[in-house]
Amino acid sequence: FIIMLLYYFVPVIIFYYIVYQKNKGKWKHFKIQQNIHPGSPQIRREIKDSLSATVIFSFAGFFMYEAATRGYTKMYFNISDYGKLYFVLSLFINIFVNDTIFYWAHRFMHLKWVFPYVHLTHHKSTTPTPFGVLAFHPLEAAIHSMAYILLIFIIPIHPVMFGIFHAYNLLSNVAGHGGYELMPEKMRRHWFFNWQNTVTNHDNHHKKFNCNYGNYFIIWDILMHTLDKKQNMKAKKNTAVVSSNLG
Repeated sequence: FIIMLLYYFVPVIIFYYIVYQKNKGKWKHFKIQQNIHPGSPQIRREIKDSLSATVIFSFAGFFMYEAATRGYTKMYFNISDYGKLYFVLSLFINIFVNDTIFYWAHRFMHLKWVFPYVHLTHHKSTTPTPFGVLAFHPLEAAIHSMAYILLIFIIPIHPVMFGIFHAYNLLSNVAGHGGYELMPEKMRRHWFFNWQNTVTNHDNHHKKFNCNYGNYFIIWDILMHTLDKKQNMKAKKNTAVVSSNLG
């Protein structure tokens, strides 16, 4: 539980201080929803909901530790077992597999008969802040926990790389709930970043509810036609440009 508290508070407080305090005036034009400014009541609620979720994640972490050390999972402890190349590739495999699991779990939580009881807690913040990164209902926290647990049962991974994966997962989601788009639009439209999720994408999801369900990428959103309509037009245009250049 202490590890989970550090996992949550350290990056969130640092990000909030840099963006919302230190550079609030200088970076105000980077704010996505310019006319809405989250206040103290929202932040207190996000912290409260996140703290309850960390309890669920703590139990999940304890279960993963026990299962891995007892040899019940695919987790391995000697890099030589799978080689250095797979050691690196396992990070990207976990990221892509988790993105797929997240997309479909996210779509499930947005079903009308599921949303009010599972996902509404997270969507109370239509303009999210970094403190809302783990602001989940206990049932949603359990769903995310099961997704992480599933990974170590189906994909061989070294604990160091699994830790790096979780660090990437947290940092990308803290930024995704930051409310400020710090990446220049020209860079976001570049073919390398065009298929990756952005802060604007997830901010629009919190604002509109019915689009942009992906976590790290927009691949499933494009395939399932759930990308924001305006953004989808940009994505198709950039895809056509890339295709013509390759041709």
